[in-house]
Amino acid sequence: MVPNAGPILVADDNPDDVALLRLAFQKAGFSNRVEVVNDGDEAIQYLKGEGAYADRVKFPWPLLLFLDLKMPRVSGLEVLAWLRGQSQLASLQVIVLSHSSHDLDVREAYRLGAKSFLVKPSGLHEFVEQMKAVGEFWLARSKSLSPVARSVQAPPGTIPPPGTAEQS
Repeated sequence: MVPNAGPILVADDNPDDVALLRLAFQKAGFSNRVEVVNDGDEAIQYLKGEGAYADRVKFPWPLLLFLDLKMPRVSGLEVLAWLRGQSQLASLQVIVLSHSSHDLDVREAYRLGAKSFLVKPSGLHEFVEQMKAVGEFWLARSKSLSPVARSVQAPPGTIPPPGTAEQS
């Protein structure tokens, strides 16, 4: 079972992807509450604690943010750019979860501060295995993300940052 240390925020406009992600979280043993926003603008409102998300008891600070890149109104890359400009929010762990594996998207996401870049798998089994690895890597280390913890090998399926030894 993955430790429950807070909610997980999912920013994704595709209801099928959100449903698959929720199911993968459940099958992977996540006990964390999952909050979903449908576009980048809602993600920023949630993180600011504004508008419909002003009640921090109802909408607590997320432990992780799963961020799709291709969303209406404000893209995932725009959310990352905004987020990394907010020093009080710098500790939020952002995992890009996208159908895209284009080199430009990967490079830009890491440049803007994404901690991991995962390509959405097509099957439930692969998605569950990917989420188990994410849970073990990010949720289990969420309370103490020291430089040593951050240097541990990333979960399977992660596209490494450009220019690292892991990249082919």
